[in-house]
Amino acid sequence: MFLAIASMPLLFVSDLTFINYKKSLEANPFSQLQDLTIFRADRIEAYFDGLKGHIEVSQGFYNIKRNLPVLTRLADDPGNPKFLDAKKMLDAQLQQMQSVSDLSDIMLVNPQGKVVYSIRPGHFLKDMSNGVDAEQKAFAEGKSRIYFSDVYFDKIEDNRFETLLTAPATDFNGAFIGVIAFEVDMTPVYKLLQNTTGLGNTGEVLIGKRAGNQVEYLNPLRHDPNAALKRKIDIGNEIGRPMQEAVQGRTGSGLSTDYRGKKVIAAWRYIPSLDWGLVAKIDTKEAFADVTNLRNLSIALLFIIIVLSGITAFSIAHSISEPIKQLSEGAAIIGSGNLDYKIGTIHKDEIGQLSRTFDKMTQDLKQTLASRDELNREIIERKQAQEELVRSNKDLEQFAYVASHDLQEPLRAVSGFVELLRRNLEKSLDEKTHEYMNFSIDGAKRMQSLINGLLEYSRIGTQGQKPQKVNSKEAFDDALARLQAAIQESGAKIAADDLPTVYFDDLQLTRLFQNLIGNAIKFRSDQTPQIHISAFRQDAGWRFAVRDNGIGIEPQYAERIFMIFQRLHTRKIYAGTGIGLSICKKIVERHGGKIWVESTPGRGSTFYFTVPDIEGA
Repeated sequence: MFLAIASMPLLFVSDLTFINYKKSLEANPFSQLQDLTIFRADRIEAYFDGLKGHIEVSQGFYNIKRNLPVLTRLADDPGNPKFLDAKKMLDAQLQQMQSVSDLSDIMLVNPQGKVVYSIRPGHFLKDMSNGVDAEQKAFAEGKSRIYFSDVYFDKIEDNRFETLLTAPATDFNGAFIGVIAFEVDMTPVYKLLQNTTGLGNTGEVLIGKRAGNQVEYLNPLRHDPNAALKRKIDIGNEIGRPMQEAVQGRTGSGLSTDYRGKKVIAAWRYIPSLDWGLVAKIDTKEAFADVTNLRNLSIALLFIIIVLSGITAFSIAHSISEPIKQLSEGAAIIGSGNLDYKIGTIHKDEIGQLSRTFDKMTQDLKQTLASRDELNREIIERKQAQEELVRSNKDLEQFAYVASHDLQEPLRAVSGFVELLRRNLEKSLDEKTHEYMNFSIDGAKRMQSLINGLLEYSRIGTQGQKPQKVNSKEAFDDALARLQAAIQESGAKIAADDLPTVYFDDLQLTRLFQNLIGNAIKFRSDQTPQIHISAFRQDAGWRFAVRDNGIGIEPQYAERIFMIFQRLHTRKIYAGTGIGLSICKKIVERHGGKIWVESTPGRGSTFYFTVPDIEGA
């Protein structure tokens, strides 16, 4: 009877604790899914806003205003020298934009719908006014405004999902001369959506669009890889409710039924700029697995506690004494928070020893609590400082990206109009004025290089890919291919040992090799450049070395050269912006490594960088 009465408070507290923890555990997956939808939606909107910004920039390109009418006039005679000159001028500018924007193609379409310029030869002279529905609508809408087409599957040319971004092109007087068309591969968007980090074995992220009275799924699904543009659900149907809510402009979360008819917890969000809905979901069985485990553990612990309580009660009933009572009362006082209370007795038996040990324990506990409180304060302060540093770094990167991006178009305009002014007034200007104009144009070009460098520097941390297994020899070969002209011009001899497979962003590893080898070629001595790349194991990772026989570096500049825009030579001696090694340092540190240089002036330099054996470092 005593045991039953004593167990009632325990049962009540256990049940109350379980309910509180259950509510907390059930709320956590919803919060995580809501955060995930916000993050993914923001990433998608940022990606397409960036493309929109690039096509707005291209609308002001001098080369398009000047050369699109030429291409339209000579489209049927592509071998004409004037046609080739116009295409060459456009290639120089648009191929760079294609690379920066990661576009599949950039096309210029004449007012009749015929492609008169494309970076990809297969699109030349394609009739967009007579293409698939998405192409026809993109051309028609692009005559008057910036327009994102519906996602469509290009089974004729690329066998992949794509979308088109179009905008009107005008001449210098504002008259319509054609349409600028960006062909956008949906693969990067799909990769972002198919990243199931934090979504367990059943979770996924999906996008959809309203088509009449139906919802059309736009991406391959985790449980239905062929769903894109094929799977549709009627609005009002009981299945697929989260996506129905999202495409109708609503944002929320809750328990629902997904397109498979499975019970899920989901969060949904509307993306107004694209008129898409986005849903993140996970099966309820997996999402609430912790609740089930907690329930089972609580039952097991409660059973063990009741059994142990019964055994303890039985033992105490046979050995009640005054020392035990004194010890119990003292324990209650200490349990109330009075750690200065002493309960030691003069008894020399086990109870007396226990009471003295209890006193020592309370003293140790008092000291431990004091140390723990101090440690907690220090941890909180360090965490706040770290969060502030991360937030500050993100703000700086975003500022650098926005500043460099927004500065480019005014700078192009200044350069273009000064060049136009020089051409129009070339015969009427004296030699000194010509020199001043050349100085202005050269200065604008140098500023363009600095801005492009700053833009690339800011994108290393924000737009880099997730590190994965990369064959560094392939990245080295790609870097050599990009440096082919400099290698042939300098006669450089470049060799490499067997290079390992590492965890790295493959594009950034290529860029790292390209910058280091390019610097070795640029800062060469009178001898033929000899460049050697090697790698060897060091602790839990690899240490790479890029050795050359160039002019070398004074020891006092060994750290300065990795600072942004720091140069040791004038532009007349060595061209460049002074940002290449800064990019190298940021790439290496993003992957958890270090970079440094060892050099002897006049005898060459060796640049070292480390790559740890950490997946996703």
